[in-house]
This record gives sequence, structure tokens and C-alpha cells, in this order.
Amino acid sequence: MTGRTPALDTLFTRLHTRFKERLTDAPEARAAVAGDESGLPPGDPAGVVWPLSTSEVAVIAKEAALLGVALVPRGGGTGKAGGCIAQGGELVVDMSRMRRLVTLRPQDLYAVVEPGLINAELGQAASEVGFMYPPDPASFESCTLGGNIATNAGGARAVKYGTTHAYVWGLTAVLMGGEVLHMGRRSIKGVAGYDLTALLVGSEGTLAFITEAIVHIVPAPPAVETAWLAFADALGASRAAERIFAAGLVPRMMELLDREALAAVRGKTPFRIPEGEAGLLLETDGRDEVALLELTRMCEVALEHGATASAIATNERDREAMRRTRRLVSSSLKELFPFKISDDTAVPRSRMPELLTAARAEAEGAGLAFAAYGHLGDGNVHINLLCRNATERARAQGVRRRLLTTVVALGGTITGEHGIGLAKRDLLDLEQSAELIALQRRLKHTFDPRNLLNPGKGLPVSST
Repeated sequence: MTGRTPALDTLFTRLHTRFKERLTDAPEARAAVAGDESGLPPGDPAGVVWPLSTSEVAVIAKEAALLGVALVPRGGGTGKAGGCIAQGGELVVDMSRMRRLVTLRPQDLYAVVEPGLINAELGQAASEVGFMYPPDPASFESCTLGGNIATNAGGARAVKYGTTHAYVWGLTAVLMGGEVLHMGRRSIKGVAGYDLTALLVGSEGTLAFITEAIVHIVPAPPAVETAWLAFADALGASRAAERIFAAGLVPRMMELLDREALAAVRGKTPFRIPEGEAGLLLETDGRDEVALLELTRMCEVALEHGATASAIATNERDREAMRRTRRLVSSSLKELFPFKISDDTAVPRSRMPELLTAARAEAEGAGLAFAAYGHLGDGNVHINLLCRNATERARAQGVRRRLLTTVVALGGTITGEHGIGLAKRDLLDLEQSAELIALQRRLKHTFDPRNLLNPGKGLPVSST
């Protein structure tokens, strides 16, 4: 561990009386909060503290600011961009024990939650009263709502329902220095002042701690229907997807798996994947007859435009088997290619064939294996450079930069849902101008003038 500074020693002394066993610098505790799911090397936190309330977060932020000690907010550690990795000497503030569902008000279409509540737990509570919380990251069974808000997480249902920012009405936030702010509303409408709630959504823990959130819930559709389509290749699946949207049909889920993604998951779930070089997972929801009619029509359009086979689930067990097949792709590829680079690029749907073609050509030209999978419905497909060792990963970095440059040229973004964090902070200038980055630095300085909150994340490291 980086050597403890006098300021850190003083902070531990000041916090110990209140937090006792919820504050530690034990090696095993530090190791448990040192990394995330990004594949980046674990960091080197000075310790970890587990607050239980907004007031406790405020105490931590006030004392740390007085002493000049940097803090790193942390949720479930499921992030893919290194956004909660301590770079050396910071105290990790683990929000996972603040996990209450404070209130659930379906009559007013909202819930109040603490940041450590697991996404799936809110979903289950909402479903018990006939409602749903639409954002559904692939890690919904383990990711926290605070982390989802910090990264503006997406998910498979985003094609119909949108990403996290559309469901956050208000926040309780704590600034470095301990100031507590209540922003937003509990009503459907509200346009008073600047939308600071929206500013904090996706800010990756660099502006404030989120200690409570007012989130929008919606009535759950009475029926969900699921199908799997097979194609000769991923380009054919992408073109068929365009025809589905052109027909005025909007699925609640449209997930692509290319040849390599399919090969990684075959035989791992009860679902028997139809023969083909690419797969498309489709889902609709709505009234019973409408959901099935729309799904059937989507399958018909796809079969008219390149699909070679279709399978419609007849019960929830089969639907879940299809969904699980998609959810297993990332971990299955990681087992085969432990040094893989996965980028959550997003482009306009109509440009997807160009991206898939360019990405495969770049990878194969560099002697690298390649895979593409993900949220084809909203143009957010994960481009994977499949590396077996560190040598291949190093070679892949140049390919990655060229691919992300292509993504931006196609009108897209270098990150559709995972965020910048550490993983892409030195790539942000591919998409954003120097003036825009400078404005964000000024915003950061307004919220955190000493750069003590999650330093080094989200923006390129300044040379000044």
C-alpha cells in the first residue's frame, strides 16, 4: 500500500469513534474494493469506510475535505470503466450498506431508494405491486442503483424505455466539504432552475456522492413475448433489424450475437441455439394479444429479409433461457480470451453495418480475433478485440483507437453505457473538443475545487 500520510492518519482517528468496525485499512478489506469489472489492474486504496446514512457521508466528506484526503465512491464494483478504482492512497467510501427501499409510491409513479439497493431488488418490489423499473443492465442482479445513476447505465430494454437518466427525478447529494443538497422533484413535471439532477446522472462520482434517489417506476406490461432469429451473418441481422424498425415496430429488446459470441455460449444454457452464424434476440411487451402479434410480425419481417430460422418462446422458462444465453456472452468470452478489450460503442442504427464491417477488418488485419454483441436495437453494440495474452492486448490498443475514431466519424460515441472512468479518459478527445473538455473541468472545479472526489476519472489528466 502507498505509505499512510499524516492527513490519512488524522482522518482515521477522527472517523474511528463514529464508524468503529465500519472503517478499516485491513489488507483483505482493501483488496476487496480495489478493482471492478473493467479488466484494469486493481488500485491501491488506503482503506474503506461503510456509511449508513446521508449524515454519515457528510461527516466523511467534511473531515476528508478539511484534511485534503481524496475519496472514491463505490457501489457494487460491477462497472466496466474503472470508475471506482482508487489510484493510490484514497479512502474508498463503499455505499453498499445504504440499501433501503425508502418508499414505493405506485400511485405517484416513483420510489425513493438508497444508492446501495440492488437494481433487481427494486425491480422485484415494483413487480409485486404491478409496476416495473425499466433500466436493466446485464449485471442487474448485482449492480447498485447508485452505480447505475453514476454511470447512466443502460440495458437491453433501453431500445424502448431509455437509459437511467430518464428515470431519475431527484437526488440527495453530498459535496466534498459535507454540504447536503436536495435536488429534483417528486412530481412527473418540474423545470425549476438548472437541471442539476441530470448533471449528476452519469458524472461517475466525480461531482458529488449520491445518497438517495427519487426514481420513476411505470406500470408493468401484462404480457412479454420473446423470440430468437438466426442469420447467415451479423450484417444480415443488422439489415433485418432496420427493416423491422422501418415497418413501424419497436421491440423492448433487440440483442445481437455474432458468430464468435454464439460459439462462446453454445451449450451453456438450456436454450438450443438455432443453427446460424448470428443470432437476434427479440422481445416485445404490452397487452397479451398485441405483444404476440407484434413479435410475430417482427419475425415475419426478419424472415422476409434474411433470417434463416425463428423460434418463439412459449413459456417463461424458455424466455429466460433465451435471455440468459445473451447475458452469458461477456463472461464466456472472458474465459476464452482473458485479456479481451470490450468497448460499448454506439452509432445510429443505420450505420451499424459499416461499423461491423470496419471493426472486423481492423481486427483481422492486426491478426486479432473479434466478436460483436449487444444492444443492436439502440445501436449500442459491444465491439470486442479478443486477446489471449498481454502481448495481443498491447497490439490491440492501436486497433482500438482506430475503431473508436471510426465510431465517432459514423456519428456515434465511444461509450454508450459504461462511462469514461479510467478506461477511456485519454480517448475522450476523439469525441469531444478541447473547449468542451475545458468546460467540464470548470464544472468539476465548481463542485470539487481541490479535486478530492474520485480524482483522475472521467476527464483526461490535465497537463497544467
